[in-house]
Amino acid sequence: MTKLAPQADRAFDHYIKNLESGLDWQPRVSVDAGTVKIVPGATESLVVLDGALIHDWRAAVVAPRARIEKLIALLQAYDGYPRHYAPQVTAAKVYSHEGNIWRVFLKLYKKNVFTTNLNTDYDIEYRPLGPSRWGILSRSTKVAEIDDGRELPVGQGHGFLWRLNAYWVLEQRAEGVYIECRAISMSRDVPVALLWVVKPMLISVPRESLQDTLEATVRALR
Repeated sequence: MTKLAPQADRAFDHYIKNLESGLDWQPRVSVDAGTVKIVPGATESLVVLDGALIHDWRAAVVAPRARIEKLIALLQAYDGYPRHYAPQVTAAKVYSHEGNIWRVFLKLYKKNVFTTNLNTDYDIEYRPLGPSRWGILSRSTKVAEIDDGRELPVGQGHGFLWRLNAYWVLEQRAEGVYIECRAISMSRDVPVALLWVVKPMLISVPRESLQDTLEATVRALR
């Protein structure tokens, strides 16, 4: 067990502030229909902090023959997430919804070297960007690990996920819907003694989770 250091939490906020100040909502990844392509979200996909790691990945795919209206409806149907995004999402509910602003709960599950269950809350904003284009900002407001059936205080636990933000660009194209998601997460770093066991998992899980999310979205649109 470990605790999230306040300076790491502040560093993540600073990283997000810089990222959001430069958002231009333009597609960044060239893709072929039906194939997910993943690239680092910034110059490097991993930022090392004092006791924590920031993971920054960008992924994109074109859902063939899909319509953007159906995609928006799918993404906003949060009660369907445990079905569409299983096994990553095991429960979901909407706290509130007013216009394009949503407050949402998702229970997350991940099994790699370790099994992790998390209660997570998000503020989500849908932004119309023009004809047949949307942007989505999803900001985590709570990430709490569940240990032996008990929710731990925020910032305590194994530290496989401390924070998670996502920025989506959706665009209707002739061949289907272009879907791009940039996911920025923060996890713990690990002691040298555990480096060979844990660090590869900490680095690979954010990338794999992002790929799984886009692949599941394309499947659900079919």
